[in-house]
Amino acid sequence: MKIFEFSENLISGMLPFAFLIICGVNLTVKSGFFQFRFLPLSVRHALGGIFSRKGKETGVSPFQAACTALSSTVGTGNIAGVAGAVALGGAGAVFWMWLSAFAGMAVKSAEIILALKFKQKKENGAVGGPMYYIKNGLPHSFAPLAVIFSLVGMLSAFFSGNVTQTGSAVAALNAGMGVRLIFGIGFAAATAAVILGGAKRIGGVTGKIVPVMALIYIAMNLGVICANIEALPKAFMMIFKGAFKPGAVTGGAVGSIITAAVTGASRGVFSNEAGLGTSAIAHGCAESDEGVKQSLYGIFEVFADTIVLCTLTALTILLSGVNIEYGKTASTELVSRALYSFYGKSSTLLLAVMMCLFGLSSVIGWGLYGIVCSGFVFGKRGEKIFPLIYPLFCLLGAVCSVETAWRLSAFFNGIMLCVNLFAVLMLSDIPIGKMRGFMKRGKSNDKIKN
Repeated sequence: MKIFEFSENLISGMLPFAFLIICGVNLTVKSGFFQFRFLPLSVRHALGGIFSRKGKETGVSPFQAACTALSSTVGTGNIAGVAGAVALGGAGAVFWMWLSAFAGMAVKSAEIILALKFKQKKENGAVGGPMYYIKNGLPHSFAPLAVIFSLVGMLSAFFSGNVTQTGSAVAALNAGMGVRLIFGIGFAAATAAVILGGAKRIGGVTGKIVPVMALIYIAMNLGVICANIEALPKAFMMIFKGAFKPGAVTGGAVGSIITAAVTGASRGVFSNEAGLGTSAIAHGCAESDEGVKQSLYGIFEVFADTIVLCTLTALTILLSGVNIEYGKTASTELVSRALYSFYGKSSTLLLAVMMCLFGLSSVIGWGLYGIVCSGFVFGKRGEKIFPLIYPLFCLLGAVCSVETAWRLSAFFNGIMLCVNLFAVLMLSDIPIGKMRGFMKRGKSNDKIKN
C-alpha cells in the first residue's frame, strides 16, 4: 500500500514539478530568456487577435486555436484550485505557482513550435501535439511514448477535463441532487453540441466565451481587492515570506517548504497546463505555419491564466479577511466567502455563474484534446466514438464526489507531463534555434516567418 502511495505522490507531485523547472530553466537560458523579452509583445499579439479573427473557412485561425487552449486552462482551477493551494500550502504556494508559470511559459512556447513543425495534414485540416512530434521527430524506438501519451490523454480528458471541472462548477450551486443532475445534463448537452462540430466549431465558441468570462471574473476580484487596497502590501509579504517560511504565515499548520512548493506548482500546472502538451494539441490545429509567432500565444496563455487570474483569486482570499483553515482541503467555498465580504448575498450567484462558465469552457476545450488523442490511437473510429462518450462524464461529475477524480487527474497529468517534457527536451534544439533566430532578426512580428 505504501508503495502505491509513494508512486502516486511521486508522479502527482515532486517528479513533474522538478521536471518542469529543469526543462523550463533549460529552455529559458538557452533561448536567451525568450518569454521575458517577448511577454509584452505576446500580450499585444493576443489582445490584437480579439479584433482580427481572420481564418480560412475550412481551418482554425491562430486566435481560435489560442482560445481553445485558453478555454481548457481558464477553468475551475483558477478558483477551486487556487483556494486549495492557499489552504494546503499557505500563501507561499502562490510564489511557487508564479515560479512554475514563468518556467511554463518557455515550455509552452517550445511545445507550440514543435506542434506546428511536426503537425500532419488531414482531410478536415491539420492535427498536431506531443504524440505527433514524438512520432515524427524522435527516433522510431520512442514511438510507444506517443501511444502512452495519447491513451493517458484520453483518460485525463475524462477526469481532469470533464469530471473535476463539472463537479467543481456544479458544487458552486450548493444545490440538491436533482438540481445537480439537471445542470449535469445541461453541461452534457452543451458539450455535445459544440464538440460534435469539430475543431472549427470548438474554436469559434471558445473565441466568444473566453474573453468575456475572463473580463467578468477580473472585475469581480478587483472589487474585493480595491476595497482592501491598504492591506495589499501585507498580502504580498505573506506570499513571499510564506514561500520560504510557511510556518510563520500559517501558524505552523504548514511547516514545509516542499509542501508549499509542490502544492503551488501542481495546482498551477493543473490550471495553466504548461508542460502537459495539451495546448500544443490546440495550436497544432491552427492554419498558421509560423511557429514562433504562434508560440507568443502560449506565453500569453500562462500569463493570463496564472499571473493574472490565479493571482487575483489568491489576493481576493488573502485580502478579504476570511478564516483560512491551513493544512485542510478547501475549494470553491473559500472563494465564495471571500467574495461575500464585498458583494454580500449576490456573490453566491456571481460565483455560480463564473464557475459554470469556467467549467463548461474547460470541458469543451478538453473535448478537442480527447478527440485528437483517440484519433491518434484508434483512427477515424476513435474520433467518431469519443465525442459520443465524453459528454456522458458530465453527468458523473455532477452527481458524485470529485475527490477521487482530482487524485486521478493529478496522476494522469503527471504522466502526460513527464512524457511530453522528455520529448521537448530531446527536441529542444529546434525551438531554441527558432526562438533565438526570432530575436536576432529583430523585425516586426507581422513580418516574422517561421
